[in-house]
Amino acid sequence: MKQTTITCNYCGKNFKKPKNRATEAVKLGWNQYCSSKCQFTTRLRGEHRFCQNCRKKIWRTPKELKSSRTNRFFCNASCAAIFNNNLRSEALPKNFCRHPNCSKQIPRDQLYCSQIHGTFSRKRTVESLKKEVLSKIRKFYKLNKRIPVKKEMYDAYGKARDVFGTWNKAIEAAGFSPNPVMFAKKYTAKDGHICDSFAEKIIDEWFYSKGIPHKRSVPYPEGYKLTCDFVVNKTFIEFFGLKGELKKYDRLVRLKRKLSKKHKLKLIEIKPTHLFSKNKLDQVLSFLI
Repeated sequence: MKQTTITCNYCGKNFKKPKNRATEAVKLGWNQYCSSKCQFTTRLRGEHRFCQNCRKKIWRTPKELKSSRTNRFFCNASCAAIFNNNLRSEALPKNFCRHPNCSKQIPRDQLYCSQIHGTFSRKRTVESLKKEVLSKIRKFYKLNKRIPVKKEMYDAYGKARDVFGTWNKAIEAAGFSPNPVMFAKKYTAKDGHICDSFAEKIIDEWFYSKGIPHKRSVPYPEGYKLTCDFVVNKTFIEFFGLKGELKKYDRLVRLKRKLSKKHKLKLIEIKPTHLFSKNKLDQVLSFLI
C-alpha cells in the first residue's frame, strides 16, 4: 500500500499515512493527526497555566478559568497556602530586632534576632534593681505595718542579694531596722505571752484573735527538758522554723515526734510556709475554729 507524508493538524509534525486514507480525509474535510494524543488534545477547551508558587505547568478547564477572581492558579493546596501566606506577610509592617544597635529584619513573632541581643537588652542597671527592691519593701511595710522576712519576698530577695550584698542591708537601705536572727529576740504577743520568735508571735496572736484558749511552753512527758510551743486542750502545736537547717535542731524535732507517738499525743507541725508569704493558719488549724 502506497504511503504519503502529511502534517499533523495539532503539533505540526510530519508523519506517513496510507495514501487512500489521506485522500479520503481531504475529500471529507477531516483534520489529520499524528497520534491519538494529538487528536484527544484538540478536543480539550481549557488552557495551560503555571503554578504561581512552584511554576509547574498545569491544565485548567474553561469553568475553572472563568470562576477565578484573581487569575492565580496553583498545582495543589500546599502551594496555594505558601503563596497566600507570603502575600499576607508582605502586606503587614516589617519587624526588626529591638536591640538599639541592630536593624536586622526578623519574623513577626520574635523580639530579637538572637539570644545574645535579647539578653543584652533585658539586662537592667544596678540603680533600677535597687529602686525596685526598696519600693517592694516599703510597700510591704505600708500594707502590713512591719518589715518583711525574706521568705515573704522571694522575688525581691535574690535581687537584694545581688545589689545590696545581704537582705538586711536592703532593709536598712529602705530606712528600717532588720529583723533579728530567728529565736535571738523575744516578742510579746497581744495576750502577754512571751514568744521566742516573730513567727511564734504570729501564731499566738492568731489564737488570741480567734478567742482560742492556749498555753505556752508546756513540758513534754517523762521529765524531759523539752517544751511544746503551744497546747490547746490536749493538742500539741509546734512551729519547726529551723528544721533542715541545723542538725541539733533536727534531733530535737525527732525526739519530740518520738515522745508524741509514744504517749499518743496529737502533734500539729507548723512550717514557715504556713506563715510566709501568705498566712495559712486558717487552713492548718481549721479544726480548732
